[in-house]
Amino acid sequence: MNMVFKVGDLVRLKKDSWWVKRSQTFREMIAGDSLVLVTDSLEESDRFFYGIICGDSSKVHLWSSDQFDLVQEAVQ
Repeated sequence: MNMVFKVGDLVRLKKDSWWVKRSQTFREMIAGDSLVLVTDSLEESDRFFYGIICGDSSKVHLWSSDQFDLVQEAVQ
């Protein structure tokens, strides 16, 4: 089941994420305990969202929600 994240949510990469296991580039980009701030969603998809790695606000990345757990829901 995919979690649908909303703008403002804080998420963390799952410990068993496929990316951490398989991609050296990904491991160098994001530490396993890094938080990601959800900055935008894709209306056409409940699987992908845009987010910024906290502490590195230089780039917005496209992420797959099935690789993340919700840490803190955005206050509405």
